[in-house]
Amino acid sequence: MFNGVPKSVVLASLLGLIPIFIGIASTFNIGLDENLKDHFIRIAIIYSGFILSFMGGCTFYVSSLEREREILLWFSVAPVLLALLSIVIPFMQSFVLALGFLVVLEIERKLHKIGALPEWWLKLRFPMTSFVVVLLIFLGFRI
Repeated sequence: MFNGVPKSVVLASLLGLIPIFIGIASTFNIGLDENLKDHFIRIAIIYSGFILSFMGGCTFYVSSLEREREILLWFSVAPVLLALLSIVIPFMQSFVLALGFLVVLEIERKLHKIGALPEWWLKLRFPMTSFVVVLLIFLGFRI
């Protein structure tokens, strides 16, 4: 699945899923105090917003390198705005964040198509984004 992706990048990406997994695990009846459960879920949502903003920043940087990518530069601001919107709409937070990750993936697809990203990039991003979107949707239904 991650053929050709540097191992350190794969490891960092997979370890980055831990806070989301902790948030999801806390939604199950595993004997956690409700207050602690709420904190873990909140941490997972906030962390996802940070990662979404980071990914938007990455696409902003790559899009800013050449003038022909100017439209993608403007679209790369959308993930940060969606992360902020998720704060305003508490009952839809994880769904708005999932949408943001899909927006980033589409921007990355366009950047990959014009040769602005390493050849291995989508081999990492597509499965990781798909997995994160599924986890966020699951978290949204479990809250």
